[in-house]
Amino acid sequence: MSLKSKIIFLVCFVGLGIALNFFLNSYIQALAISFLINSMMAMSLNFITGVANQFSLGSAGFVAVGAYTSAVLTKEVFHDQWYFIPLTALIGAVVAAFAGYLVSLPSFKLKGDYLAIVTLGFAEIVRVIFLNWNHVGGPRGYNAIVKWPDFTTAYLFTGGAVLITLYVLYSLKISWFGRNLWALNEDEIAAEVMGTPIAKNKRIAFMVSSFFGGLAGGFYAHNMGYISPGSFGFLLSVQILIITVLGGLGSISGSIIASIILTVLPELLRSLPTGGVDVRMIVFPILLILMMIVRPEGLFGKKEIWTFFKKEGRP
Repeated sequence: MSLKSKIIFLVCFVGLGIALNFFLNSYIQALAISFLINSMMAMSLNFITGVANQFSLGSAGFVAVGAYTSAVLTKEVFHDQWYFIPLTALIGAVVAAFAGYLVSLPSFKLKGDYLAIVTLGFAEIVRVIFLNWNHVGGPRGYNAIVKWPDFTTAYLFTGGAVLITLYVLYSLKISWFGRNLWALNEDEIAAEVMGTPIAKNKRIAFMVSSFFGGLAGGFYAHNMGYISPGSFGFLLSVQILIITVLGGLGSISGSIIASIILTVLPELLRSLPTGGVDVRMIVFPILLILMMIVRPEGLFGKKEIWTFFKKEGRP
């Protein structure tokens, strides 16, 4: 991605924020922040599942760790001062990365479905811990979390976090470390024969993914103002996975486009007569099945969006 492209992207990003702030209502603004947070969640999962080829269903667990850590720190340590939110979200991300390290120790002796079950179990353990921890509200949830003072502040900080996530994960993807992960993705045995440290690379990738999942959780908590164990159930992990698959496993920027689609689509479906049925939970699986049939590699495959605008480019 050239310097000119980066400048154009940043100008468009700021221009979009100005348009959302002055010309659109609060509902559209809230939708925009939700899209940004969903993008972070999806990019974090895409790195471990798409690039490192480690199928994880524990995204909700890492998001929950980041969300609760950030919310508790902001309230009890920094006394609800909103300008400490980026710091507490960063600390929550570090705690989530440490949790990812602990999970990775026994997990990477497993592969495929077995690894997915372990990560799913981790997410459920985290949910049950918060469910029974009265200090953070237990089943009642943790409320009165300080929120951003206005939309502009929320947009700039959350959008900035999305851009940093995109930059870091893409840079890792095209680095020597990312090449090692691609080698593991293609043929793990051949990569091991060539001397690639498989366990070390997987563990680092898992920690990086957990870090950005926790970062997204911190921003999620302060955007909503209330979190509960029910906010981080299995359904959240599935939604993040659907976004990742739709954008393309291995396409970090593709997760952003898929986040737009799957953030706006549920809101459009709200106007449909449901008869008491949650239509969204029907549409999402159908969408995933159709994508697996029609385009199993996702919208962008392993390529990034900007590679479609030049004849030759790195993935």
